[in-house]
Amino acid sequence: MRHLSLVAFAMICLSATLHAADNGSEPIPVVTAEGYMTAGGGIGTPPRPDRPSVGLVLSGGGAKGIGHIGFIQALEDNDIPIDYITGTSMGAIVGGLYASGFTPKEMLELIASKGFTYWSTGKIDPEYTYFYSSHHDTPSFVTLNLGKDSTQITSVLPISLINPIPMNYAFIEIFSPYTVQCGANFNNLFVPLRTVTSDVYAKHKVVLGRGPLSDAVRMSMSFPMIFEPILLNGVPMYDGGIYDNYPVDVMMDEFNPDFVIGSNVGSGKSAPDSRNMMDQLEEMIMQPNNYPFPTDKGVNVRINLDEFGLLAFDKYQEIYDIGYRRGLEVMDSIKAKIKVRVPKATVEASREKFKAATPEVKINKVSVHGGTTIENAYLRSAFGHRTEPMTLEEGRSAYYRAISSDKLQNFVPTPLYNVRDSMIDLSFDAIIKDPFSVGVGGYISSSTNSMLFFNAGYNTLNFNSIKTNLNAWLGQSYMAVEGDFSVTLNTRRPSALHLKIVSSRQKYHETEKLFYQIHEPDFIRKSETFVRAFYSTAPTLRSIFTTGIAYGHLTDRYHVDMSEGQSNPHHEKGIFDLGQFFALWEKNTLDNTYTPTSGIDLKASVSGMAGKYRYRPSGDTERNSERTISWIQAHVSASDYLDISKRFSLGLTGQALLSTRKLLPSYDASIVASEAFHPTPASYNSFNAKLRANSFLTAGIVPVLKLSGSFQVRGSFHCFLPLRKITYGLPDEANYEDAGSHTLAPSEATARYGKWLSNPEFFGEVQAVLALPFGSVSAYGNYTSAHDSNWNFGISIGAFILAPKFLH
Repeated sequence: MRHLSLVAFAMICLSATLHAADNGSEPIPVVTAEGYMTAGGGIGTPPRPDRPSVGLVLSGGGAKGIGHIGFIQALEDNDIPIDYITGTSMGAIVGGLYASGFTPKEMLELIASKGFTYWSTGKIDPEYTYFYSSHHDTPSFVTLNLGKDSTQITSVLPISLINPIPMNYAFIEIFSPYTVQCGANFNNLFVPLRTVTSDVYAKHKVVLGRGPLSDAVRMSMSFPMIFEPILLNGVPMYDGGIYDNYPVDVMMDEFNPDFVIGSNVGSGKSAPDSRNMMDQLEEMIMQPNNYPFPTDKGVNVRINLDEFGLLAFDKYQEIYDIGYRRGLEVMDSIKAKIKVRVPKATVEASREKFKAATPEVKINKVSVHGGTTIENAYLRSAFGHRTEPMTLEEGRSAYYRAISSDKLQNFVPTPLYNVRDSMIDLSFDAIIKDPFSVGVGGYISSSTNSMLFFNAGYNTLNFNSIKTNLNAWLGQSYMAVEGDFSVTLNTRRPSALHLKIVSSRQKYHETEKLFYQIHEPDFIRKSETFVRAFYSTAPTLRSIFTTGIAYGHLTDRYHVDMSEGQSNPHHEKGIFDLGQFFALWEKNTLDNTYTPTSGIDLKASVSGMAGKYRYRPSGDTERNSERTISWIQAHVSASDYLDISKRFSLGLTGQALLSTRKLLPSYDASIVASEAFHPTPASYNSFNAKLRANSFLTAGIVPVLKLSGSFQVRGSFHCFLPLRKITYGLPDEANYEDAGSHTLAPSEATARYGKWLSNPEFFGEVQAVLALPFGSVSAYGNYTSAHDSNWNFGISIGAFILAPKFLH
C-alpha cells in the first residue's frame, strides 16, 4: 500500500460536514513592506471583474478530491471562468494550487509525483537525505522514546500518525513565492481564495484569507491525531471538514459572486460498508450540510466517486477522468445557468502573466528554538553561516541535513515574509525526542530463521552527539548481542568515530523445513565475537565511506560427516584469532531497503586479515594443528533497479569476491570457513556447500510486478560461479600405511581447488510481498540446483536484519 500512512492522508481529507453559522476568525499574521505584523479586522473584498462573476466551491473527500482537477479542466475547456474559490481539506489543496496559477495538468502531475506520496505518507525522500544517517536499519516493529515525562503512556506515543517533517518544508517551498506575490492577501492570488479550518476548542470553523498560504492549506487538512496541527495565534487548527466540508456559505459570505458552481465529491452511500473501516469512519464523521445551495445562482454538481476508497491515490488518472467527464455531462446545465464566457486562451494568457510576475523567493535568516541552547545551535549550523541569502532549494538541502539525525519529532518552520525584497526568514520550532529509546521487533518465519529483537538506546543532539545502542537477537538458529557507541564529529559533512562490540552464534541446517522441528540437531554452528573501531563519513549525500580496524575470535563447530548429512555427536572445530583492517565505500539511492523498485546500490570494500588458526579434529588429538594465516580480500557488488513502467521494474545485480585465502587442513574445515552466497533471507540458514567459495562471481535479475503501492510479486534469479570450487583431495600419503586402499571419511579428506570458472549453480525464488511500515509479509517458493532438496516454500513477517559480521 502507499503504506499505512495513506490511510492517514485520506483521513485528513475526510469530509465531516456540520455547518456552523459562526464564520468569524481570529486575525492572522500578514505581510507588509515593513515586515510581518498582526492584522486587525477584515481583509476587504477582492476587485470584481467587469462582467458577472463565478465562484467555485470544492469539497473535501480524500483521493476522490482529485476529481476536482478534472472538473476544473472541463470548465476551462468550455470557457467557463473561475473568479473565486473556496475549499476545504482536499478541496483546499486543489483550490490553493489553482489559485497559485497551477494548471490542471500541473496539479495532476504534482499528485502523481513521488514527492506528493512522501508528504502524504510522512516518508523522508531519500534523494534529500544523507544515506549516512539513514542506513542503520533494525528489525524493530516499534520504537518508543522515553524521557523524564515517560511515566504517562501518552508521553511515549506519537502525537500524530504521520510524520509531518517532509510536508513542513515542501509546503513552504511550493507556496512561499505566491504568498510573497500576493502580499499574504489571498485576494491578490491568480484566483482569490478562502480555505476553511477548525478551532476545535472554540468549536467553530475559521475562514482563512490571509497570511502564509502554506499554513492556510495545511490547517484545512490537519485531521486530529493524523497530522500535528498548525498554530494560529497560539491555537492549534484542525481539518476544516470537521465543521464545514462544503464551504458554499463561505463563498456567499466572502465573495457573493453572481454565479456559483459546486464540485462535491463527498460520499453518496446510504450506509457504510460494515467490512470497510475507512468507509465507516467517513460516515461517522460526515454530517449533513444544512446550508442551502443557491440553485437560483448556479449549479450544484455531485461527482459520483463512491467506487473509490479514500486511499485510492494510485487511481489518480481514473478519478481525474471521471471528474472531467462529469464536468462535460453537466456542461449544458452550467452554460444554461451561467451565460458569461472567457476564452481559454485568455485564461492561459492571464495565468502566464501571473506566473511571470512570481518572484524568486530567498531565505534571508534562519533561527531555531525549542531545544536547549546547544541543540538549537547545532540545528541552526546545518544552514551554514552565510552572508548571502540562500535559495529555497539550498534551504531544502540544509533542512534535510538538520533532520537527518532522526532525533526530531518535528521541525516546524514559521515563515516571516518581506514583500519588498522577496525574502523570507524561517523560524524553526524544534521538538526534540527524548534521549532514551526502547524498541522491540523481530522476524517471524515458517523456517528456522525466526527471531525476536530488542533495542535500548541513548542518543543526544549536539555538535559532538553521543549515540549508544544495545541490540539483542534471540532465535532458535540465531542469537546475537551488539553494543554500539559513537561520537559525532563537528565537521562540514556528517562523520563520526565508532566502537562496536558484537557476539553472535548462527546454526546452519542441511535443509530448510516448513514448521521446523525444534528438537532436530543443528548441523553447523558458527560463533564469533569481535570488537571494531572505525571512522565513517559521508563524501556525498547518498554515499558513505568507512575505515577502521578490528579484532575477532571466530569458531566453526561442525559434524565431521556433514557432507553426507549424517548426525554425529562428535564435532570438529576451527578457531580463528584475527586482526583486521578494512575500508568500505557504498552509494545507495534505492527507494526501499527491503523491496526496492528503483535506484542503485554500489558497494566496494577491501580488507586484510592476519592471525592464527587452530584446527581441532574430532577424537584425534594427533591431528591437532595450529598455523599463522593471512589473506586479503576485495568485494564489489552492484544492484540497479530500472523503473520500466508504473507496474514493472527490473533489477540487475552482481557481485565479485576475490580473496587470497588458502585452504585449511581438511575439506570440512575449508568449506565451513568459506564465504557463502545468500541471495534471499529464505536461503540464509540452509548450509549449501555448492554456494560457498573463497572467491566467486554472481549475476542475477530481479523482476518486480507492482500490483499496487503496497503489494508486489518479486522474482530473484541468480547464477553463482566459484572462481575455483573447493572439493575433496587425498591426504598426505605419508600419514597412511595404505593410502590407495584406505576408505576416506569426509573429515579425513583434504581440500583442493577445482578447475577455474567451472561448476556454476542456479538459485531462483518467487515471492509475493505485502509492504508494511516495519518490514513486509511475504510468501515464497525457491529452487536451487545446488542441493538435493531443490524446492523450499515458506512465509515470513518482518525485516530480516542481523548483527554485523566480522568479515565484510
